[in-house]
Amino acid sequence: MAAPSIVFTADYAAQRFRVDLDIIEELAEEMTPELGCLSVIDSTDENARAVTAFTHRGLEYLEDLLDDRRSEFMKNL
Repeated sequence: MAAPSIVFTADYAAQRFRVDLDIIEELAEEMTPELGCLSVIDSTDENARAVTAFTHRGLEYLEDLLDDRRSEFMKNL
């Protein structure tokens, strides 16, 4: 498998899946780089903010997590 050449921010994912950014960030905590979730830092400042980003594979996995969450929500209604 080729290395990813593009990543999508958590903000992009929230817009794409029409959910709140906080939900994306919460689900990202369950993911690893192997699952397509990365942190991007754009400063050498040691207090620089990290931005959560996803590879194509990461977006697919994130979508599965969202589907699972929605299914659980519907069961609990």
